[in-house]
Amino acid sequence: MKDEVKYFSTDKMYTIKKKNIEPTKLVVYTLIILTLCFLIIGVFFLIKSFNLSGEKEEVQYSEQGKADYTVYLKENSYYESKYLGSGMQYVASLINTINTDFNYEIHSDKNLDFKYNYKIIGTLQIMDKMDSSKILYSKDNILLKEQTEETNSNNIVINKNVIIDYDEYNNYVNSYKREYGLTANSQLVVTMLINVEGVYEEGIEELNKSSKLQITIPLSEQTLNIPINTANIDNSGMLASRQGFGIKSINKLLCGTVLLIIGIIGSLFSRKLYLEYKKENIYTITVNKILREYDRLIVKGNISIQEDKYTNIIRPENFIEMVDASQNLKAPILFYEVLPGEKCFFVIVNGDTLYKY
Repeated sequence: MKDEVKYFSTDKMYTIKKKNIEPTKLVVYTLIILTLCFLIIGVFFLIKSFNLSGEKEEVQYSEQGKADYTVYLKENSYYESKYLGSGMQYVASLINTINTDFNYEIHSDKNLDFKYNYKIIGTLQIMDKMDSSKILYSKDNILLKEQTEETNSNNIVINKNVIIDYDEYNNYVNSYKREYGLTANSQLVVTMLINVEGVYEEGIEELNKSSKLQITIPLSEQTLNIPINTANIDNSGMLASRQGFGIKSINKLLCGTVLLIIGIIGSLFSRKLYLEYKKENIYTITVNKILREYDRLIVKGNISIQEDKYTNIIRPENFIEMVDASQNLKAPILFYEVLPGEKCFFVIVNGDTLYKY
């Protein structure tokens, strides 16, 4: 688009230079963006200042547990050591006993009235060879009777060791398989079950934990690997009191309130400024909308127009009629702004006829 256009109307000749910057529009939209920022940040601080869940942390705790084992060997000519650690392959005929170790701990930052119990169970299982989920035989043996204890403390530590007579279980399984002519898989699942209750004081959430540690020992195999089938326990949490809705941070509350007030005042001022801008710039807004929607038909050029050269001057009542005329005549609509921010012409030239809007 050229910087200067000329239009010779019936009353006078307009010659104008185009303006490229609308500072008022920039100020209005900048103020709106800043106002929105103040409102959003203010609301964020207000939300963070309140205890919306109504809970207050009173006691922190952590829970750990681990299962391990040591394989003790029969007298033999190959191994100098009497035992082997976990994570190896073992020759079944050389295994004397398997010592299982279970360690479970709970620690808290304040003393609790703990009541807890634990026991160790050995579950002998014989499964279908093709589908281990099908249990042919199952029997529970109590390896450690249930123990119940109470204490007022900030920790519980349970360390228990159970010795498994490997030959006893292995011989039992082999006898069962021979008697019924089965080819089956078998295992001994050694499980430590722990239940813990902890009370801090009335009105505070109680601690309730049910956990287990487990070791699975394959049976009736030439060689075996004893997998620990449960992941180590490693949990943490908190016990909370129900305080109801309340203030969590005075500083955030004050900061959020100030920002929100600034944002509200700014939004009212922005709205007023925007309405004034829109009222004062209804011309610009309307023209820009036309240029944007009918860009395919409108040409912004540097052609000089002199009305008195045209015999017929037609003045459509609305711009849609100009669009229809342009499409019917297959002629472009020429755009001239003659008074910046106040007056412009849209014209179509067709022989001695001038369409002027």
